[in-house]
Amino acid sequence: MHPYFERAEEIAHLSDDQIEQIYQRYLDGEKSAALLAEYQIPATVRSLLKVLPPIVSQDLKCPYCDVPMWVRRHARGTPISQRHPYKCIRCEHRYSASARHGRRMACTCPACCQVHQQQLAAQAERDRRELESCFGIPSPAVPYSTLGFVQKLTLLALLDDGNANHPEWIAPLSATSRSEHLAPSVEASEERLKSLHEAGVLAVATSSDIRAFDRTEGCTISDYCAVRWQPNVALGGVARCNRESLYLTLYQELSGDIQVAWKSELYGLIFDLAREESLQYIRVLANEVSFSFTAEARAETVVGQLLQDFSVSQLYYFARLAVKNAAHFYATGNSKGRSHASNTIPRNMLGTAQDALTRNWRKNAHRDSRVPQSALHRLLYDVVLKDSGAGFSKSPGMYWRDELVPQFFSRAAFDSDLLGHLRLFCRECDSSNIDASMDKLILKTMCYDCATVSKFRAFEELPD
Repeated sequence: MHPYFERAEEIAHLSDDQIEQIYQRYLDGEKSAALLAEYQIPATVRSLLKVLPPIVSQDLKCPYCDVPMWVRRHARGTPISQRHPYKCIRCEHRYSASARHGRRMACTCPACCQVHQQQLAAQAERDRRELESCFGIPSPAVPYSTLGFVQKLTLLALLDDGNANHPEWIAPLSATSRSEHLAPSVEASEERLKSLHEAGVLAVATSSDIRAFDRTEGCTISDYCAVRWQPNVALGGVARCNRESLYLTLYQELSGDIQVAWKSELYGLIFDLAREESLQYIRVLANEVSFSFTAEARAETVVGQLLQDFSVSQLYYFARLAVKNAAHFYATGNSKGRSHASNTIPRNMLGTAQDALTRNWRKNAHRDSRVPQSALHRLLYDVVLKDSGAGFSKSPGMYWRDELVPQFFSRAAFDSDLLGHLRLFCRECDSSNIDASMDKLILKTMCYDCATVSKFRAFEELPD
């Protein structure tokens, strides 16, 4: 008799070896009735498995009680994944045999849960020490005076994170306290974060969620939207300023007079936000008809061209019409597939826009909640330009040429002796409203009126 389990009266006359023989022959396929008769087990026994004692393992012991573990005998043909787990004779600890692919169900007894929690805590402590070793050493603060316009506006948008407690760190972009996206798309938001981080303006807060980092690659950032950030800006001297002082300084400057030094960045940001929002809307519409939009590069070129004469609102109308035509093109079987039909969207938008220019008609659309206004868009038009709604209802090209340049930049250009002596004009529209940059061999100009970028290469006469 086994010291842990009483044997049923019906099999009291059998030895341990005989019991194991019966069970093995049962698993091999022999009939239960024949086994009952051969081993003189009463015919009143309806189930052979019910009278056989549990299996007590000679190898498995409970790690907490140091006693053998037992398991109920499984029926013939039972898959490994459905067999009963081994149990401790005294406590609730269980051990499951490995199923397919070597997977084993973890025990959920109180002792195992406590050990698991201790392991998690130890791993979290190791991860935190590794994170602090990678990002805990403070880097020199970036002087506020060296920040560009877009960097300042992005910082202000990040600081406006909806956290009433005003901690010294900036809440992650994925935090529930944020009510709006930084930029129209996740990709654009991450790019702006990366830019600030690489410039040293943002430092990683060591209290960030460890899951935002790839620990197999030296704690590199794998999810920028889940990282907490620490502003690394010095307002005066070399010491890093606190969050509240930085926010007040940024808001006071950006809500004040528009500076001539912002001209190039302001122009680029107006078009970038409009282009990103338009492309994001095209992606939403394409997904709505189960299209995988692959013509991103072509669409970006077309959208940039159309924004010179049309607003984002009007591009929404062009996009809806183009996606509708592409879906019809696919549904009628005239296309070579979904990708072919999807690739016609930019061309359809351009054709509709050219017709609108020729016939001088405009059709506006309403904002779509699936492409909400971003924080950068709101701050740019509400705080900086003080023209709410212009970013959606006005063409960026026309808005820049007809309103912003005459209001903020024309007088500065005429009052500047340097620019007064500059004899550079756009090769397409003859406008002098351009920016010029050069290195030793190449002069590059960008026209703010027609968006033409020109490059001129210098050459030297070689000696004979």
